[in-house]
Amino acid sequence: MNIRAILMRISLTKICSVHIHLKRVIEMSKQKVRGIVIEASNKGENDRWLTILCKDIGKISVKSRGCRKPSSKLFGCSALFSYCDFVVDDHLQFYQLISGDPLARFFVGCDDIRKLALANYFADMANKMMKHGQEDNEFMYFLLKALQALDKNVNDIRTIGYIFELRSLVILGFMPYMDNCIGCSDPHIEYFSPEGMLCPNCAKSEDVQLTPEAYLAIVEICMEPVESLFKLKYKSAVKKILSQCAKVMMYYYMHTCFGTYNVTNYIDWY
Repeated sequence: MNIRAILMRISLTKICSVHIHLKRVIEMSKQKVRGIVIEASNKGENDRWLTILCKDIGKISVKSRGCRKPSSKLFGCSALFSYCDFVVDDHLQFYQLISGDPLARFFVGCDDIRKLALANYFADMANKMMKHGQEDNEFMYFLLKALQALDKNVNDIRTIGYIFELRSLVILGFMPYMDNCIGCSDPHIEYFSPEGMLCPNCAKSEDVQLTPEAYLAIVEICMEPVESLFKLKYKSAVKKILSQCAKVMMYYYMHTCFGTYNVTNYIDWY
């Protein structure tokens, strides 16, 4: 065998070795994640940027190439509210969607603008509340149950909305103190503030006056297991108070007003 042939064999061996190494690197860069699409923004003619709230790894940004083509295998799993087992590639500076195995899709064919507005509000809240890479499986499971409840009409949609607002803040760590007055420890409590219950002497003008039924409803929303949380039903007078409590909690702790919240306020929920 001449020298040229030996050099060619060595070169081919090196090329094969590099190819195998690159293949292993590419395979290692792929990972399977389970999550819900909470934001979908069109990019160019056929692409879409997704924000996915994932189990174990939190919120990630993913580029879905060509997903807006009807023939794309990514078409179904790149829609807002899609709940899937995704395969993503993170060997670049951003995640890229490789495939998605749908577990559930919510509001398919839904023409109820009230549901869609509230679902978008939920997704917007989740996107603002969760930071990239912040793992919170409890919140993801809670969001999933909220979307299921809304999709399957397990309760009137405004009650689902109040429950979502109040419980989401509890999950984030903003549980109001409910045993006694937070100002003087008086057990005679009649008012609600974002930090906890108040007696008549400690309450301020902006605090929400409670009825005994409304107080029990707040306790129930804060403590009820998520599996049965969205099935809780209340009278109209209690729902009105819950609406006020949820509003003051959101403004106090989130320090912002969601655009999707403004949309829901213009809709006749009843």
